[in-house]
Amino acid sequence: MAGFVTGPGQHQTTAMKICLNDILFALSFALDAVEHELLGVSTNHGKRAALLATMVGSRMGLSGDELTDLACCAILHDNALTEYIQARELASLNNSAEDPELDRAHCTLGENNITLLPWRCNITNVILYHHENADGSGPFGKNWQETPIMAQLVRLGDVIDARFNLDHVDSYKYQLVTDFLKSMSGQIFTREMGEAASEVLTEDFLKSLNSGSLDQLISKTVPSRTEDLGLEEVRKIALLFARITDYKSTFTSTHSLGVAQKSELMARHYGWDDEKTTRFFFAGALHDIGKLIVSNDILEKPARLTNEEFAMMQNHAFYTYVILRKINGMSDITAWASHHHEKLDGTGYPFGMKGSQLSHEERLLTCIDVYQALREDRPYKQGFTHQKSIEIMSSMAKDGQIDSGIVDDMNEVFRNDTGGSDSARDPRNPETFRGAGSERSEDHPFRVKESTVEH
Repeated sequence: MAGFVTGPGQHQTTAMKICLNDILFALSFALDAVEHELLGVSTNHGKRAALLATMVGSRMGLSGDELTDLACCAILHDNALTEYIQARELASLNNSAEDPELDRAHCTLGENNITLLPWRCNITNVILYHHENADGSGPFGKNWQETPIMAQLVRLGDVIDARFNLDHVDSYKYQLVTDFLKSMSGQIFTREMGEAASEVLTEDFLKSLNSGSLDQLISKTVPSRTEDLGLEEVRKIALLFARITDYKSTFTSTHSLGVAQKSELMARHYGWDDEKTTRFFFAGALHDIGKLIVSNDILEKPARLTNEEFAMMQNHAFYTYVILRKINGMSDITAWASHHHEKLDGTGYPFGMKGSQLSHEERLLTCIDVYQALREDRPYKQGFTHQKSIEIMSSMAKDGQIDSGIVDDMNEVFRNDTGGSDSARDPRNPETFRGAGSERSEDHPFRVKESTVEH
């Protein structure tokens, strides 16, 4: 089955208390940004698709953990779009949202990705078959009898919001949705599901799906589930989103994974306990989640960025803050992750903080990010050696930008480091993590403004 099924009391060592749907709904903002750029869907598409699916699912008899897992699947329905489109670009193929091969490939990759998450229910084939139609006309040719009910519900929520953009609904749009449900029953979804949808997706409900009231509606509709998860379970959640982030651009596939791994190594070096080490690993894995909001035209530009483009690139750290601050119980992770571009002399971003305002952990993640970026290859340079990277960082420390003591510690810990991507680990195999595809760091020196170190 897809994923590993969990239950209360099954974890040997508690590392973090996690509300999975809380995390996924917060991160849906970033996932929606990818879908908007690639497929043109509207903001908050994932949340609305989840609400539509759970409302109809509840009417059809799903409850409790089934609804929670359904909502999480709906949020993650296109989690592998960045991964597949990067593979197409690397193969010099033409991108097309209408290409059935795109549906098959990103569904297959997405199904594999969600095995990293802790599920209570059997969600096998929910992501794999979420583009299938009841009459068997979908990309895999599976009819409703061969498709899990959750996959059918995700399909319904996805297609209705993508087609009609339910961020704003008036009586005319409501009638369009109603007509669509009637005409597509027996084709896209079963007649039973179409009838259930017609009963619960009332005009008042659809009008309530505007962005301003979504979070309140979600808290009332989707059952919340908080669990004490072990280190490896938390690690897998973090690595899933590191993978989604790294595949946003053809120039990246290991940066976030490398930062996360080095974050754990440094945490161990400082003698932190398992819980704090796991939280720091989580921050390292998600530090660049805000880059999902930044256009690929900027992320992949091989030439020097203009001042305007550089300012847009800088926004990614702020977006990381916006995304992570919505997750309860993660204020420390939010600070560590979103402040990774701050400098001791106050010249960093997004908040222009100074050394007196930056904790050891924030300073440490900044240094790890710089080191990882220097060590990696990128289109306009080869990765630097460990010695050269430390020389550059020592110069930055001398200029008052980063912490010299941390640079010395990293020199000791990473002295035998073989490269920025050699140790980046594939999240699908927690024993032998290893990144795949091209190697690309963040946008660090030698590309943007002459005097700016950007990583």
